[in-house]
Amino acid sequence: DMGFRYGFVKALSKLAPVAVGTFDLYNDRLICSSGLAEKLLGYSKKELIALSQNTFSTIIHPEDLVKSKEAVEKLIKSEAGEIVESTFRVRKSDGQYLCLYVRDIVYERSKDNQPLKFATVVQDISEFVELEKELAKKVEILNEISLKNSHEVRGPVATILGLVDLMKRDGFKTEYHKKMFDHLEKTVIRLDNVIRDIDKLSY
Repeated sequence: DMGFRYGFVKALSKLAPVAVGTFDLYNDRLICSSGLAEKLLGYSKKELIALSQNTFSTIIHPEDLVKSKEAVEKLIKSEAGEIVESTFRVRKSDGQYLCLYVRDIVYERSKDNQPLKFATVVQDISEFVELEKELAKKVEILNEISLKNSHEVRGPVATILGLVDLMKRDGFKTEYHKKMFDHLEKTVIRLDNVIRDIDKLSY
């Protein structure tokens, strides 16, 4: 039975770039894994099984321990067929952390419906999280640009437009001055339209 389960888990893991495993809630230990978890984290199979005590709490990032425990509690209280999702950081053998997206489902229960064993699918989303952080930084920069655009650029442009309008109403002494101010007005209006477009894109 153990050989069949391990073979099934290993075969399943080949269908997608995820680590697959089964966990014994009653004995609080990993039953088997596809092997990808060992490659991702850098631990041997024996080390990983030893670390699985207390649902891997010794290698979960301290800031994510509460979130991890809440996921286990939710799994224990889960209904039949319910999938529990969670995201937390796990320490690799070299001391670095990976951010993992975890999906768990209970597949074996006692006669009184208490969860005994669950299957877990784990995906490394560290690169995605870093890209998300980088995107957040870019958005923050754009927001700052937009803020400066509204306060530091729109103000002077509006002032120039007001002066040009005033000059037009007062009349121009020569055709040269009229052409010069017409050109200035068109240029500033184009700039004002660009600023307005930037404002629209930033919201």
